[in-house]
Amino acid sequence: MKRIFLLGLAALMAVSCSKSNTAVIDAQIDGADAKQILVTKLSVNQLRFVDTLRTDSKGAVTGKIELTEETPNFYYLSYNGRRLVSLVLKPGDKVKVTADTLGRNVTVEGSQESVLMQKYDMDLAAAVSKFESLSSQLGKAMEAKDAKAEAQLNAELSKLYVKHKQNTIKSIMQNPYALANVQALYQSIMPGLPVFGGENDHFIFQRVHDSLATLYPESVYVKSLQEQIKAAEDLKLLAGRIENAEEKSFPNISLPDVNAKNVELASLEGRPFILMFWAVADPNQKMFNNELKEVYNKYKGQGLEIYQVAVDTDKTAWATAVKEQELPWISVCDGKGAASIAVASYNVTAIPSIFVFDRNGDIVASKNLFSKENIEAAVRKAIK
Repeated sequence: MKRIFLLGLAALMAVSCSKSNTAVIDAQIDGADAKQILVTKLSVNQLRFVDTLRTDSKGAVTGKIELTEETPNFYYLSYNGRRLVSLVLKPGDKVKVTADTLGRNVTVEGSQESVLMQKYDMDLAAAVSKFESLSSQLGKAMEAKDAKAEAQLNAELSKLYVKHKQNTIKSIMQNPYALANVQALYQSIMPGLPVFGGENDHFIFQRVHDSLATLYPESVYVKSLQEQIKAAEDLKLLAGRIENAEEKSFPNISLPDVNAKNVELASLEGRPFILMFWAVADPNQKMFNNELKEVYNKYKGQGLEIYQVAVDTDKTAWATAVKEQELPWISVCDGKGAASIAVASYNVTAIPSIFVFDRNGDIVASKNLFSKENIEAAVRKAIK
C-alpha cells in the first residue's frame, strides 16, 4: 500500500506540474546591477504590464511569470524604456536569457519559439541598419545631383528590401507552426515601409494563419490574423472603387478626434478638402505638417478643410503630437493602426497617403502629392 501510495502521489505531482501556469525566466543582464526589468505582454495591438524582475548586483535574476492562457503568448523584457529581448512563452517553459542593457549580445535558450523570435529581431535590426545607411547616402547623392550614384543606391535599397523579405519567407516556411511567424508578418524596414505590405502578400498571411490555426485555434493572435486576412479581402473588393473614385462619391468614415468625439468625413461634403493618412512615429511627418499648414492657412478662407487620419495604435502619443504641433484641422484616430476601417476604405498601403477632393466630393488628385507645390496645385484645382 505504501508503494502504491507513493506512486500515486508521484503521478499526481506529475499531473500537477504538467498543468503549471507559470514560465520561468533565468536572465543575466550585464550592466543592470540591482535594477528592475519590466515584463510586458502583447495583447493583439497593445502592450500590457505583467511584472517586474529585480536583478542582483551582478545583473542576474530568476523569476516566475504567471501565464493566464495555455496557448503561447508574446512577452518582452525591457530596461529603462529599451526592449532587450522578445520571447514566446507557454506554461512550463524555462527560458535562459543573456543580454546587456542596450539589448545587444542577446542569447536565448530553452524555447525554440523564443530563439526564432530572436533571429527575426536580429535579422530585422541588421536590415534596418543597412537601409538607414544607404538612405543617408542616397540623400547626399540627391543633394549633389549625382544621378549615377542615386540610381545605384536606389538599386541597392531595393535589393536589400527584397533579400530581407525572401529570407523572412524562407524562415516562415521552414518553421510553419511557430507563433513567432505572426510577429514576422508585421515587420517594417522603416515607418510606412512594411516587409509584407504588397498586394501579393496575402498568400503568406493565409499560409501562416492556416498552419497555426491547426495548433492554436483559440489564440487571440491567430484570430486577429484571420480578421486581418478578411480585411485584406474586403480591401481588394474596394480597390476598383477607389481607382475610379473621380467618378463616384467618396467612402464615408467616422473616427474620434482628440476629444473622443466622432467626426464624419461626409460632414465636409460641399467643401474642397484634403484627406491625409499619416503616422506620428515617422519624424518626417512633422516637417510635412508644417508645409501643409502653409497651404491650409492660404486657402482656408476659400473653404478648404483637412481631415487627417493617424494610422497609429498609441492614441496618447498621437493626441500629444496633435497638441504639440498645434494642428488646426480635423485630426482623428481610432487606435487600430493598419486594421482601421479608414485604411481599408481608401486602400492605403503606404504613408503618407493624400487625397484631394473638390466641392462635389470627387477626387481631383491622389498621386505624387509629396511636396507643398503639388498639393497646392491640386487644391487650386479643387477650389475652382
